[in-house]
Amino acid sequence: MSIILSLSEHEGSIWAAGPYGLFAVGDEELTPTPQPQERLTAACSLGDRIFTGGAPFGVAYLLDSAEQWQAAWQEGADSAVLTFASAPDYDDSGVILAGSEGDGVLRSRDRGLRWMPSNFGLRNLTVLTLAWAPPMDEDSWPRWQIVFAGTEEGIYRSPNAGLGWKRSESADAAYQTVAVAPDVHCSGLVLAGTEAGGLWRSTDGGRSFDTVEEAPEQVNALLALANGSEGATAGVRGGSAGWLLSDDTQLWSSQDGAAWSPVEGSTPALCMLEMDGRIYVGGENGVTVLNSASLQVERLLQIPPM
Repeated sequence: MSIILSLSEHEGSIWAAGPYGLFAVGDEELTPTPQPQERLTAACSLGDRIFTGGAPFGVAYLLDSAEQWQAAWQEGADSAVLTFASAPDYDDSGVILAGSEGDGVLRSRDRGLRWMPSNFGLRNLTVLTLAWAPPMDEDSWPRWQIVFAGTEEGIYRSPNAGLGWKRSESADAAYQTVAVAPDVHCSGLVLAGTEAGGLWRSTDGGRSFDTVEEAPEQVNALLALANGSEGATAGVRGGSAGWLLSDDTQLWSSQDGAAWSPVEGSTPALCMLEMDGRIYVGGENGVTVLNSASLQVERLLQIPPM
């Protein structure tokens, strides 16, 4: 099987991760790659290194120049890592965040070699998802570095690159996916999906969220589209290109994150990634590649038969 829980891209290379292993995403298939985690939950490719999250190592990394995986140093934390999110200015700052199963948010400022808990303001330490907002304009003041964390009981917002957190006004629920509009600093749009409590939408930059009445009750994956699609962008105002959502049966598209329509012929997703005019959908049967303009399936990538 090839269940995919995480998709990561860097400079054209895509990696997929899940309980059955780490895979390089090719044009025709998923190529298995050795990695050290017994329980693999996430992968993140950045520059000259790739990270895996899970257990027993929390975070492990492999450098291009090395032959063996190394366990990253985690100070004051030993939980499995569930998700990664690199800062938009990672090339300069070296900052990466990781959400853990019981130690909250782990923060690295040395490109993932050393991690420390960064939980000031967090009231729940099981972090299921992380999502950065795009950088603010250089002439903005103050020039916040905004990132969101979804936990088992609420959504948290950090204005200072994950150093401190404040709970957003939202219902108590397990928030397992968050997506931020490309134009969030103008539109204020942020979406958050729950395991059983529906979809929540913010129009004030993630400070408060209201329920979306007609959305699916179970939201497993969200994607803010950068390039847009025919089904998701017609009539959009404010510069946002549209959204995709997955419940447990199919994908849904939206112009504004408020009104949703099913995507015909789609399969459900556990994670999604947009790159070069395509949308990569990771789920229980591998990776499905959609055309981002039409949302039509181009191909299905799976582990080749042994």
